[in-house]
Amino acid sequence: MKTIILFLTFLLVQTNISAAKQLIIKDVLGRTITLAKPVSRIILSEGRYLTTLALLDKENPAKRVVGMLNPLRDTNPNLEKKLKEKFASYNQIKYFGLQNADSVSTEQIITLQPDLAIFGVKDHGPGSKNKELINQLEKAGIKIIFIDFRMNPFKNTVPSIRALGKALGKEENANNYIEFYQQRIQKIKQRLAGYKGKKPTVFLQAHIGRFECCVGMASGMLGPFIGLVGGKNISTPIAPGPTGRHSVEFLLTKNPDVWIGTVSGTKEEFLSGKAIPVLGPTSNKDLAQKSLKRALSSPVMQSLKAVQTGRAHGIWHNFYNSPFNIVAIESFAKWVNPELFKDLTPEKTMSEIYDKFLIFKLDGIYLITLETQS
Repeated sequence: MKTIILFLTFLLVQTNISAAKQLIIKDVLGRTITLAKPVSRIILSEGRYLTTLALLDKENPAKRVVGMLNPLRDTNPNLEKKLKEKFASYNQIKYFGLQNADSVSTEQIITLQPDLAIFGVKDHGPGSKNKELINQLEKAGIKIIFIDFRMNPFKNTVPSIRALGKALGKEENANNYIEFYQQRIQKIKQRLAGYKGKKPTVFLQAHIGRFECCVGMASGMLGPFIGLVGGKNISTPIAPGPTGRHSVEFLLTKNPDVWIGTVSGTKEEFLSGKAIPVLGPTSNKDLAQKSLKRALSSPVMQSLKAVQTGRAHGIWHNFYNSPFNIVAIESFAKWVNPELFKDLTPEKTMSEIYDKFLIFKLDGIYLITLETQS
C-alpha cells in the first residue's frame, strides 16, 4: 500500500512539473494557446512581421521561420537584403501564397510542418475571419497566435510582443522592449493629462503620391495615435473603417492645422520623375526634402494652411503595422503639439531601438518636415 501511495505521489509530482513547464499564452483576441515548449518552426501571415522577430530573436530573426505569405522585399527590401546577407536560413524560407489571404495554400502550410502560425488579426494575409483555414490548421496540430499592430495598435502592440516573446522563449527580450515602449507612452499621456489647450486638426494621408487625393488613416493603422497625442483626426468621424478615401474638396474645406503623409517611395522612383517622396534606409535629408517638396507641389497641396506654415511632415510608411510605431507616436506628438512636446526626440528613439534591440546598423532617415520659403 505504501509503495502504491509513493508511486501515485511521484506521478502527481511529475504531472505538476510537466504542467508548470507548459507555456500558457493569451493572444490579442483573448484566445488561450498552450505550448509544451518554445516553438522552433513558425510561419508568418506577412513577411513584415520579421521586423518584430528581429526584436525578439535578435541573434537570428529568420532561424525559426519556415514559411510566410509573401517576400519581405514587398514591404521592406532593405531588411530583406540584410537578412539574406547575414543569415543563410532566410534563403530557405518558403512562400505559401502571394499577396492576400485568397492566395494561401493550406496544403503547403501543413507540408511545412510548423509548430506555430503567427497571423495578424487583419492584415494582407490570413486573419481571424479565415475560419476554414484556422480549423484546418488546428486539426493538423498547428497552433495559431493572433497579433495586431494594424487595426488597434495602441491597444494591441504590447500584448502582441508579450505573446510572441513567450512563444519563442524570449520573454526577457520582449519585456525589455515593452518597458522601453511603455515609458515613452506614459510620458506623453502624463503630459497631456493636465493639458487644456486646443486640439489641432490633423490629416494623416497614406502613401502620399501613390493614390489620388486622398486616403486618410482613421480608426486603424497609425490613425488612432493622432488622438493619443492630443490632435483631432479629421478623417475619423466620416471614414467607414480604418481608412477612408476623401475628395480634394474635403481636404480643402477642412484645411487641417497639420498634414502628415506616410512615405513609401524609393530613390529610383524619385529619379524617374515621380512625385512620390522617399524615406527609409536608402534616403538622406536632401533626397527626403526634395522628394517631399515635389509631392506637395500641386496647387491643391500648396493652398493648405499646414503646407504654408511649415506643419507638413512625412513619415516612413513602415512604422505602420510594426512595433516600431513608438517612433510615429513621438513624431506625431511633436508635430501636433510642438510646444508641449518640444523635448521629444523620435530620431533618437529610432536610434536607440537599433542600438539596444537589433543587430543591424541604422541607416537613412525616417522623418521629414517640409521646409518653407520664409
